[in-house]
Amino acid sequence: MVLCIGFTKISQAQCTIDYTQTAAGIYPDTLPDAIAGQPYDEDVTFVMLTDTLGLTIYNYQISNIVGLPIGVSWQCNNSANGCNYDPSVSLYGCVKLSGTPVVPGNFTMTVTVIADVQLVGQQVISFDRPLVVLPGTVSNPGFSMTNPVGCAPLTVSFTNNNPAQTAYSWDFGNGLQSNQENPPSQIYSVPGTYVVTQTVTPNVAPDYYLTNIQVTSIPNNYGGIADDPDLYFLLYDPQGNQVYDSRPALNGNFPPVSWTLPNLPLSNGLYTIHVWDEDGGLFFGDDDLGAASFQGHGPSGTTTGTVGGASGLLIVNYTIFETPVVPLVATDTITVFATPAVPVITASGPTVICENETLTLTVSDSVNAVQWYESNVIMVGETGVSFTPAASGSYSVIVTTPDGCTSASTATSVTVYPLPAKPTFFINGNVFTTGVTGLNFQWYLNGAPIPGATGSSYTALQSGTYQLCGTDVNGCTNCSDTLAYVGTGISDVAGNTFSIYPNPSDGRFTVVMESVINTTSTIEILDLSGRLVFRKDISGQDVYVHDESLSSGTYLIVLHSDSYSYRKRLVVR
Repeated sequence: MVLCIGFTKISQAQCTIDYTQTAAGIYPDTLPDAIAGQPYDEDVTFVMLTDTLGLTIYNYQISNIVGLPIGVSWQCNNSANGCNYDPSVSLYGCVKLSGTPVVPGNFTMTVTVIADVQLVGQQVISFDRPLVVLPGTVSNPGFSMTNPVGCAPLTVSFTNNNPAQTAYSWDFGNGLQSNQENPPSQIYSVPGTYVVTQTVTPNVAPDYYLTNIQVTSIPNNYGGIADDPDLYFLLYDPQGNQVYDSRPALNGNFPPVSWTLPNLPLSNGLYTIHVWDEDGGLFFGDDDLGAASFQGHGPSGTTTGTVGGASGLLIVNYTIFETPVVPLVATDTITVFATPAVPVITASGPTVICENETLTLTVSDSVNAVQWYESNVIMVGETGVSFTPAASGSYSVIVTTPDGCTSASTATSVTVYPLPAKPTFFINGNVFTTGVTGLNFQWYLNGAPIPGATGSSYTALQSGTYQLCGTDVNGCTNCSDTLAYVGTGISDVAGNTFSIYPNPSDGRFTVVMESVINTTSTIEILDLSGRLVFRKDISGQDVYVHDESLSSGTYLIVLHSDSYSYRKRLVVR
C-alpha cells in the first residue's frame, strides 16, 4: 500500500494546504533545512488514497511523530479530533512543524499512521523524512560565530567583521588567545558558557595638538640692562604659513615663561617657533631672539635656536597632546551542552537464540531519552531501557539529553532462528515412525527421554504417553503432540506386582501393591483409545482406593515410575 494520508479540512488548522498537489503523496518530499537557534516553520501537505488493492480505507490517524530536533514540535490540522481523518470527506490535510531547533545535526522524522482498511482492520504504517539542522551563526559589530550553541565537543568558527585594522587580540574564553585577523576555529570540549572577547586596534592616525609653549632661555639680544624682555612668539606650519601669534607680549618677564595654547591642531611636518622681544618702537623695532623647530606628529620635547651676533641659546619646551586610538571591543557567548556517555547494550544471555527463547537487551543509560534502532532504522515505540527482539537484526540505541545532545551505542547483532517444522509420526502396531528428515530425534515416554531412542522410529514396549522431539542444525527444537498409547493384544504385565479388586467393578476399586513400593510411583487410568482418564501420584503407598465412578467399559490400569511400568485390565459394568 502506498503510504499517503488524507485529512479533513478543518478551519482550526494553523498550517496551509497546498491544493496544487493532486497525486497521492506528501509535499514537500524533502523538508527545507533548519538553522540552529533560528525559528523554523514548515507546512507539510498530505494527499491521500481512498482505497488500497480494492479495499476501502475508512479512516486515518496520525498517532505520533518522533525524531524531531529538540525545540521543534508538530500539530495536525485536526488535533481537536485526535488527528483522525475521514478520506471520504477530503483528500487534503496538513501538519505544521514549528519551533526553534537547539542544536545542529541530521535528524529523521518518523510519522506513525494507523489506517482502518476494509476487511483487514487497523494497519500501522510508518514513514521517514530527513530534516537537517545547520549550524547557526550569531553576529555582532566585531565578529561572527558559526555554531555557537551545541554539544561537546563543539567546534566554533569565527569571522572578523572589521578587516584590515592595525592589530587584533582574541580571547576565546577557553584559555586560548590569538592575534590573527581571522583566527582558527576553536574546540570546546567541556560543557559550560564561554565569553569570547575581540579587541581591535583601528587603522586610524591619532590627532596631535600643541597645548603649551615654555621659553626657558633666550639669547642676550633683547636690549640693555634697563630693557627687560617683553616676550612673544609666532608659530609657522610646515608650509611656512603663520598659524599662531601669542601677542600681546609678556611685558618685562625673564624666562622661564609659558603660554597655554587653545589646542592647536598639528599636521605631520616641521613646525617653527620664532621668539621675539617686543620693543614697541623704542629701540628701532622688535628684537629677534631666534627660531626653533619641532615635528608636528611627534612627542613633546625641547628645541633650541640661536641668533647671529648674540650669545646664549633659545630653549623652548613644547607640549604636544596625542589623542589615543580607542580600541574596538566586542564580546559574545558560546554555550556548550554536555554530551551523554556512549550507551552500552547488555544482553541477558546468548545473542543467538531460537524463536521460542527470550532475549532481553538493556541499555546502560536510564536517565536520558532512549530510542532503539534496527539497522539504523528507527523502531517506532521502542523507547524503553529494555527491548526484547523477536527477529534477527542489528540493534542499536541513541540516547538524547533534554538539551538535544545524543550518543549512539555500537550495534548488537541478534540472530533468532526459526523452529523446525513440528514433527509428526504414524503408528503401525506398536512401532512409531516419522517421515520427517534432517533433524536429530529424541523419543519421550511420559515426559521423560527414552534412553537410546534417537532414531526415526521407535517400538513401544509399554503403554504410556509418547512424544517425538526434533532438533535442527541450529539447535532449535520442536516437539510433536503427545500420544497416549495403550498396547492392544498384549497380555497384562504385572504378575504378582499388584492386584485389583473387585474386577469387574462398578467403577470403584482397590489396588494392592504386593511387591512394588516406590517413592515415585504413579497410577494412571487409560481408556482403550489411549486417552488418559485419571492420574495420581501414589508414592510410598501399598494400597490405593479409587472411589470415583467410571463409565462402563474396559480400562487399562498402569502403575509406573522412572524404573518400571506395569499394567492390568479393569472391566467396569
